[in-house]
Amino acid sequence: MVFWNKREKAEEKKEDDHHALTTDIQNNHDAFGREAENTDILTELNTDQVLDVVIIGAGWAGISAAATLKKKGIENFQVLEAKGYIGGRSFTHHEHWEGQDVPCDLGSMWIQNAKGNLLNEYIKKYKIPTHVSKYNTRIYEENGKGPMDDKKYNKLEEELYEKGFYNCQAARQQLAWMRGDEPLSKSRDLYLAKLKKKPLKQKLAKVLIRDSIELEYSGSLEELSLEHWNTDSWIGGSNSHDHFVMTGYSSLFYAYAKDEGLMDKIVTNAPISSINSTSNLVKLTLKDQRSITAKRVIVTAPLGVLQANAIEFIPALPKSHSKAIQRLGMGKMNKVFMFWKSEDVFWPMPTTSKIEVLGDVTDRDSTFLFYNSLSFHEEKPALYAFFKGPQVEQIELEFGTTDPEMYEEKITELAMECLQSMFGKDAVPPPEKVVVTGWLADEYTRGAYSFNKVGMKSKDREVLTFPIADGRIHFAGEATHEKYFATTTGAFLSGRNAAKKVVKKL
Repeated sequence: MVFWNKREKAEEKKEDDHHALTTDIQNNHDAFGREAENTDILTELNTDQVLDVVIIGAGWAGISAAATLKKKGIENFQVLEAKGYIGGRSFTHHEHWEGQDVPCDLGSMWIQNAKGNLLNEYIKKYKIPTHVSKYNTRIYEENGKGPMDDKKYNKLEEELYEKGFYNCQAARQQLAWMRGDEPLSKSRDLYLAKLKKKPLKQKLAKVLIRDSIELEYSGSLEELSLEHWNTDSWIGGSNSHDHFVMTGYSSLFYAYAKDEGLMDKIVTNAPISSINSTSNLVKLTLKDQRSITAKRVIVTAPLGVLQANAIEFIPALPKSHSKAIQRLGMGKMNKVFMFWKSEDVFWPMPTTSKIEVLGDVTDRDSTFLFYNSLSFHEEKPALYAFFKGPQVEQIELEFGTTDPEMYEEKITELAMECLQSMFGKDAVPPPEKVVVTGWLADEYTRGAYSFNKVGMKSKDREVLTFPIADGRIHFAGEATHEKYFATTTGAFLSGRNAAKKVVKKL
């Protein structure tokens, strides 16, 4: 099952409070989706009058901007969303499996560093259950030889990554201002060359670097900037744990949008084709040729959409903005959720309350890092994995939109190869259900989230916060936040900041 704008509804109810909350929020989610599907839009597009503000995109940046406008007393605005649902890259699919509802977050999944994260205040306000995410990593050797000893792995991780590679790249990073930026892969290659007489350590080091960096920042080491790759900041400081949202990230998004009274301000299935600011007012034209006029516009479209020039700006964007957009990187990471019957579970039962991360030492073109759902999803028999790499990117671009079933089949085959290497070929039966994301091929996202690409300038993200067209067009979204890019918190803050600037000029 491949998801772009598709939605499904859980069919059963539980009587406990946890499921009652899930059901209540999911019913709201489904009601919104059904109405949007039946009428194309939830709110009719306001083409009869000049709006004070139009917000493009109903993700975290767009909805935060809308809430800020409303709090400042501005009611004459609309939010235009290209997709058939709201939430953007925060979207929860509910899979019904073995009589239970299993929330599958296709995008955002955790409240990062919850203790100091402002989104956690809304988690508390809406009483949404979370799981404190402490991690235990199991790295498996090839051909079903089993996991490495925990103490041995932890020692090697510290030696090879934290003290080895990290110190190597840090030394080169300090000199980058003199000799210019370079791909982070150069530091990796130099460090791995030092381990050529220790092939096992070299192999593990390569996997540790790949899994620790590429799957977090969603860019390859060949793309990531040595000078800027890790210039993001810890949200609320580093002294906290991530919180996994048990009912799915959509539950938080819909609760917030409903609580702020924004549901009747949103128009879904309303993709923008052009933004014309040649006159005193801004004219927005949709793909279906309808148009809407506003005094101010806040653009929260994902970076990948802007990079593809999917929205035409008339006149063209200033070079400062167009160059900044192209210098940033857009990640190509996805997720796969795999479901088995309870009697077919082949992976280990968790021994602690920590979330178990399952990886292997195989150096392959495509990376899969699995998470044991038994450790945080009430013993539901499923694994999910983050995956990326040139091979899976090519598969997604070739089949993602033209043949979703083939895309799902090929991704499943690659995931199975990884699992069979970890646990043994005969130990891993085919999954009963599979859900695969495809953010790169989705025309309204064109990628996962932004990263700092080699060759970027230190002020590129800040530049994107500067209004254009004499202050009539503003930008927001995770890619515009210098400290918290690639996060829902960064998107939320950017939308709020853009809206405050707009309010001052109205």
